[in-house]
Amino acid sequence: MSNERDSYAYFTIVSSSSLAELDALMGFSCDGKCWSKGDPRTSRDQSLHTFSRWSLLSGVERGRPIDEHLRALWCRMADCRESIIDLPEEVYRSVSCVGVFNSHLDTVEIASGHFRTAAYYNLNLDCDFYYDDDLDKPDWSW
Repeated sequence: MSNERDSYAYFTIVSSSSLAELDALMGFSCDGKCWSKGDPRTSRDQSLHTFSRWSLLSGVERGRPIDEHLRALWCRMADCRESIIDLPEEVYRSVSCVGVFNSHLDTVEIASGHFRTAAYYNLNLDCDFYYDDDLDKPDWSW
């Protein structure tokens, strides 16, 4: 059983193509954080994005277990399965899982079938986990 305090998951593709071109490749517009190469960043440094990003959210309320987010995300991605599989090789694609935990001792559980589904789609699986305790200590000291 997972103990994440907050969590979410999303599918994303990164490319030098414009956001409009990525929308056309996928067959619909993104619903996550998206931008085109050359768009201004939202940060104060006024720099421009050096790549385009297209994202699809899981559609599950934040804070639900990561496993639940992944199950919902695979269902959403099934509608555009062929578009994902047919993406050009130069288009980077991944599924990101983000979890926030109270302690580094908290557990996270991701069912093994999710790894098989990621492999089917030829996706990288990126897990970003954040812990409220011991952030100033190196991992090996826990």
